[in-house]
Amino acid sequence: MPEQLQALEQGATVQAGAFEVRPEDVTVTREVASEWLVQADGPYVVALDPALTEDLIQEGLAREVVNRVQRLRRDAGYEYTTRIELSIAGAEEVVAATRAFQGFVEGETLARRMVLGAVLDEPDLQRDVDIEGRQTTIALRRHDGRKGGTR
Repeated sequence: MPEQLQALEQGATVQAGAFEVRPEDVTVTREVASEWLVQADGPYVVALDPALTEDLIQEGLAREVVNRVQRLRRDAGYEYTTRIELSIAGAEEVVAATRAFQGFVEGETLARRMVLGAVLDEPDLQRDVDIEGRQTTIALRRHDGRKGGTR
């Protein structure tokens, strides 16, 4: 039967027992019986599970941290290649997500030193931001190249 439905969707006439069924005689509809997001286009169907795992939530928070740091880099007037020192403090979920994806955050923001859970001393720029309802303080300053990044 699935092959016959598919044929009808593609405009073919099919035989159903003693009856001949033409595409104009029927309406084929699809109904999703789960929480999955489903989209069909002709014979192709895609289904996505919209449930967010803890890892996906953390990755989303880390990506939003990167987005905010990039904005702050622009506000500070840094060049594209300027290396920075970065701190993330405030909401524990954001700090934990940044820690879990620290390599990604450092790579995307050119951070050569990162402080998590506290605010940098003497930052060039510090802002309190809302990251998906979580209050977070982001601070940054130019990295001077010395080992350990201290000023």
